[in-house]
Amino acid sequence: MSEIEFHPGQSWGIVGRNGSGKSSLAQELAERYGGSLVSFEVEDELLERELREDDSEFLNKIDYGRSVRELIEEVCPPEGKLESLASELGLFSLLEQGFLTLSTGERRRLMLARALIQSPLLLVLDEPFDGLDQAFREPLKKLLEGRDLIMVANRLSDLDGLVTHLACVENGECLLAGEFEEVIADESFQQLMKLEAQEVVLPEGEAKVASEGPFVVMKNVTVIHGGREIISGFDWTVEQGQNWKISGPNGCGKSTLVNLVTGDHPQCYSNEVTVMGQRRGTGETIWDIKSLIGIVSPSLHQQHRVGVTALSVVVSGFYDSVGVYQKVEPEHLAKAKAWLELIGMADCQKRVFRSLSYGQQRLLLIARALVKKPPLLILDEPCQGLDAMNRALVLTVIDRIASLSLAQIIYITHEPEDRLECITHELRHDGDEWLIV
Repeated sequence: MSEIEFHPGQSWGIVGRNGSGKSSLAQELAERYGGSLVSFEVEDELLERELREDDSEFLNKIDYGRSVRELIEEVCPPEGKLESLASELGLFSLLEQGFLTLSTGERRRLMLARALIQSPLLLVLDEPFDGLDQAFREPLKKLLEGRDLIMVANRLSDLDGLVTHLACVENGECLLAGEFEEVIADESFQQLMKLEAQEVVLPEGEAKVASEGPFVVMKNVTVIHGGREIISGFDWTVEQGQNWKISGPNGCGKSTLVNLVTGDHPQCYSNEVTVMGQRRGTGETIWDIKSLIGIVSPSLHQQHRVGVTALSVVVSGFYDSVGVYQKVEPEHLAKAKAWLELIGMADCQKRVFRSLSYGQQRLLLIARALVKKPPLLILDEPCQGLDAMNRALVLTVIDRIASLSLAQIIYITHEPEDRLECITHELRHDGDEWLIV
């Protein structure tokens, strides 16, 4: 077994499959060498604190959490660096915004700012580019160039130009470690990272059927959150037979749009939003519509803070709940196990959700969305945290579902390489307005 021996002046990349132990190794190295760690787990800890200290009911107004400025300053006195760093990371206009109003990508940039402003001797980054739009990737790479760095990545392209050394992890062991070019040329590395075609056989089960007419209709929708106008005067219709991709920069309102569809945003009731033929706010329950929608999103991922098993997470897709609080039908249990088999996690069914790697957790949430075979799938960054093999599997499964007309797709991604062949329409924000392309 190879080992990582970090020395000043080096920058290391860590790669491996989901569940291989990459993140655990990164955390261990951060502790061993005194590095500043940025990861989804550290971000979740900050979210937990902000939710725990929510004073909304005492303030008689919504508490959006500490501001971006406060969260940066609490880890290091700014000494004049805050504004310039915030500008480089696209956070300057958000300095007074509360943490709970930020988009997924904006939170990622905040976590990076909290680490960078401390001028650490070593940065340990676990998937720092996940959730970031393309516009911020090059500026971030420039901020990271030449630094002593340890970086976990599921995409070798994210490491390009940033690392001098590479480690490959499998089953909790470092199989290969050395200079970047030598490792990627190694035959065992190429074999381990090789993508093989996977035959997809969907678990049996009858797909749900939606009512006739458009799946989604929005008219003159406006959303203001935390003092920011996220969406203004927006019209959009998703007709039957259409599969949509939604794209645009961090903070433009992509996730807000899908939350209006699912009913998870309270302002869906103050706007004209119709889903599956039912106008929001006309007496329907949120569960009437949710039963027809499968959802994967970063916010749903963060909601899964309860101590449930992997099998329970997938089963909960039948009940649209976080956790299972009722007797489970044998048929539902069998279907959930079939989906665990498909995603290669049958041996993890008794594992606690939070004990699994971030990528494995995301795979479970994808299975949760698909298990009831809903007519509409809303997939917000579904491949976040997935290795190359699992990304290929997930995209193949989604395309297969669409090709069989089992469901329509609304898909959000920042990654150009995560393409779905089934997409028929695109809703794109160009920085100023929404365009249908």
